[in-house]
Amino acid sequence: MKFSTRATYGLRLCFMIGIAEGQISLSSIAKQTGLSEKYLEQLLAMLKKGGLVESKRGATGGYTLSRDPSEISIRDILVAVGDDVEVSDCLSGECADEYCPNCKIFTRLRNAMVELLSSFTLRDMINDYKCY
Repeated sequence: MKFSTRATYGLRLCFMIGIAEGQISLSSIAKQTGLSEKYLEQLLAMLKKGGLVESKRGATGGYTLSRDPSEISIRDILVAVGDDVEVSDCLSGECADEYCPNCKIFTRLRNAMVELLSSFTLRDMINDYKCY
């Protein structure tokens, strides 16, 4: 399984906002990531719609998490940016093989990934980073 670029950057954005002291501005995020403000605005809009980040406008504005990082799972972030766990066409109902032998194993794999990503939080990610 490979995550999309949106998922990778969505996780990184939440991480950056989570470790920031107070609010973090769009321009600061753009400088740190090397991404365009326009692309970041799209990602941040998805994260905001998903209930993960909040924004404040103005000279002292910026982005903050909408709740504590311990309450935000990695899966929450992936879902917010439209990249939930889909292992194969077998699970999405698009498998052309009526007698597909892969369905059971892919179902188990997807369920295990959903469980792991749902139990691992943004706080865990932040804490893991602080160890280095």
